[in-house]
Amino acid sequence: MGVGARGPSEFRDAHLEHRKAQENAHFADAGSVADPMTSLVSIELNITELCNRKCVFCPRVDPNVYPNRNLNMTLELVDRIATEVARENLKCRISFSGFGEPLLHTEFTQILKLIRAHLPSNTIEMKTSGDRLDPAKISELYEAGLTYLYVNLYDGPEQRAWFETMFADAGAEDGRWRLRPHWPDATEDFGLTLNNRSGMVNAPAIRLGPISEPLRMRCHYPFYKMLVDWNGDVLFCSNDWGREIVVGNLERQGLRDIWLSDRMLDVRRALAKGDRTSSPCSRCNVHGVLHGGESFNLLMTHYVRHGLLAPGEVPI
Repeated sequence: MGVGARGPSEFRDAHLEHRKAQENAHFADAGSVADPMTSLVSIELNITELCNRKCVFCPRVDPNVYPNRNLNMTLELVDRIATEVARENLKCRISFSGFGEPLLHTEFTQILKLIRAHLPSNTIEMKTSGDRLDPAKISELYEAGLTYLYVNLYDGPEQRAWFETMFADAGAEDGRWRLRPHWPDATEDFGLTLNNRSGMVNAPAIRLGPISEPLRMRCHYPFYKMLVDWNGDVLFCSNDWGREIVVGNLERQGLRDIWLSDRMLDVRRALAKGDRTSSPCSRCNVHGVLHGGESFNLLMTHYVRHGLLAPGEVPI
């Protein structure tokens, strides 16, 4: 439900449990897991390279590192992506987040309507700073097909009351919106709400920056989530803000071909073994195992069954 006045840990845990419930529902709804595409739980769309903020915990704080650019996903590409998801009969959620502020895309409402027309039962969600929200805009987004609206509170806990009133004025249905703490020191676990964006953030004042050596643990991100950039490029991970590993492009390739590509297998093989020595994983501080366990098992089983991994090469 909509989140009111709670402590930082309750904010964090509430959204974590929400995500776990979504993941469980995904596999329950998918039925048979014989198709490895079932592992794809979330497709995140970076529809714009514009943002109206420069937060200390984001690469955009330094325009030399991450400049603001007026680059936007076209309706034609959105239609192609939604058509691919529908053709594969995927139950994955479509998420608007990425590296920019979704509400700065001038055709965002049309994008929602287009995806909803193709995917009448899929979850469609967005994350926003909330700077461009008002009661009328909230109502417009839900009417266009949005399922969940998450507001990241970047300025502090004093924002809660403002947004609670806004959602109440919009008559927003309880359970379809959440306020998430994203201000520095909102939680002790920066890897959950704030992370170093694969090493591109250097903010020692809030204890967020490059790590001295790679984490020695698995990461499930490339097993359950796909990031599609504004131009159709598919990044191996949604935390790859430097766009170092592009595994395909949905303007020219099919969704299945990219998700089950040899390049993704190479990435998954390393991360399944806890090998994060390659860039950008070597600089990333995200633990990456809070979600995606079932997707990991599904894909590893698929690879072994089809001889792409040797039995016992990666423990499942």
